[in-house]
Amino acid sequence: CTPHNTACPNSSSRKGYFATRNTPTMLDMAKRVAKEAMVKATGTELEKKIAEACSNKPWGASSTMLAELAQHTYDYQDYPVVMSNMWKRIHSKSTEWRVVYKGLNLLEHILLNGSERAVEDARDHLFQIRTLCDFQHVESGGVDQGINVREKSRKIIDLLNDRERLKEEREKARANRGKFGGVSSHSTQGFGSSGGFGGAGGGSKYGGFSSDDMRRQQRSAAPHYGSGGGYGGGGIGAGGGG
Repeated sequence: CTPHNTACPNSSSRKGYFATRNTPTMLDMAKRVAKEAMVKATGTELEKKIAEACSNKPWGASSTMLAELAQHTYDYQDYPVVMSNMWKRIHSKSTEWRVVYKGLNLLEHILLNGSERAVEDARDHLFQIRTLCDFQHVESGGVDQGINVREKSRKIIDLLNDRERLKEEREKARANRGKFGGVSSHSTQGFGSSGGFGGAGGGSKYGGFSSDDMRRQQRSAAPHYGSGGGYGGGGIGAGGGG
């Protein structure tokens, strides 16, 4: 500004002008509060996807959705969200047997395609998974809808107890991801280098991802076709719990 330019504000007024422009208005604050309230009531986008994948509807989640959720376990912040919401579904009441089964189906997919920290977490929950081997829910007409949960939980336990087989299955899943392509990997920022396959690992419960995880995360990741479903052609529960 020149001394003759009377329209130009002085230094102090300019500071006040820009400070006012950068200060959030009441409308901005109200919008933010409303958005936070909505997220708290309905969940984040990730939580909504988990709820959809483990819904009580008579059809299963797609392989693409399961693959996407498995990839979130490689993210430091998303990992506890995926695992805590998954375990909550697995521990649902027996009348919500579809939710329990879908939670187990998501767990199986994560064991094959997710981070190694998720494998360790599943081993920490072996006792809870074993209790599902006796899962019971019989609907009117004598239809045993608990058989799917019992069989899936036994399959997961066998997989967790056989480290070599699980390692081979994870390698196969990784090869299939590279073959089919389609799901982009997440950032590995915030990941530690401790952990390892079934190892003690340092860091927090939801941190300490292994260097193998980081290398896998840097590769292209995609749906693992062929084993993501596990439902009969008529949907979950069609024809007597298939």
